[in-house]
Amino acid sequence: MCGPWSFLREYFVQLPTGYDKTKAYPMLLEGPGCGGKGNNLYALPDLATSVIRVGLSPSVEAQALHATNPGQGCFDDKDGDNSVEWPFYEALWDKLASTLCFDAHRVFAGGNSSGAWLANELGCKYSGDAARPIRGVLSNGGGLPTQRMYVPTCTTKPMSGFWSHSASDTTDAITVYDIPAMNRALIVDGCVPTGVTYQNAMFDPFPVSATDSTSCKKYQGCPAATPLVICSLPTNDHSAHDAVVNPGWPTFIKLFSTPPLLTP
Repeated sequence: MCGPWSFLREYFVQLPTGYDKTKAYPMLLEGPGCGGKGNNLYALPDLATSVIRVGLSPSVEAQALHATNPGQGCFDDKDGDNSVEWPFYEALWDKLASTLCFDAHRVFAGGNSSGAWLANELGCKYSGDAARPIRGVLSNGGGLPTQRMYVPTCTTKPMSGFWSHSASDTTDAITVYDIPAMNRALIVDGCVPTGVTYQNAMFDPFPVSATDSTSCKKYQGCPAATPLVICSLPTNDHSAHDAVVNPGWPTFIKLFSTPPLLTP
């Protein structure tokens, strides 16, 4: 209705050490919190040799139009199907596919705070997509919007997920945003028993490192191809939780060591 438009977008690519252009690597698209750029990301040293990392920056122009955080350097993460992030994601996927060798069945979206909101919405909208699928989300301090005007159209295809969050975060409450995101994943994944939710689920330990076997836990009853993990941390701050994310995300991604026998 408004005619053609475009925003200049910025992203940063970090290739694995010893990158082999004939090998299909997993790929992680990552977003920072509000005010950050695509080179303000987690260290994730355990991914240095095994995963293509792509850091995304929020649009400078679109920040002024953000529905809930105008001018704060956030992704357009509460704008429903009108978000500028969808054409950005699709154009970026196509550009990366023409220049890099990555496994289309092992593309993950991750982020902190506003970047976590973006990751959750990309998973919601593109899981199982025939052209540009997201296999899973890696989210710290963010979830899915629940207000009708901010909710994007979501697929019903299964997805995996790793969520970390302060249990008493007052900025993005886990009960308001993370839990709805996880409960949606439990439904589309077909986890059992039917109707299971975060509130009544059973969990197994999910050690993220040799020294941390208690911060995270994995939902029972979900398919092996789409595991779901929650790290509800006993803090009340809106923190990046580097101590959990840096070992936890690589541990989670290693669950997908070979391409799944799935079709989009």
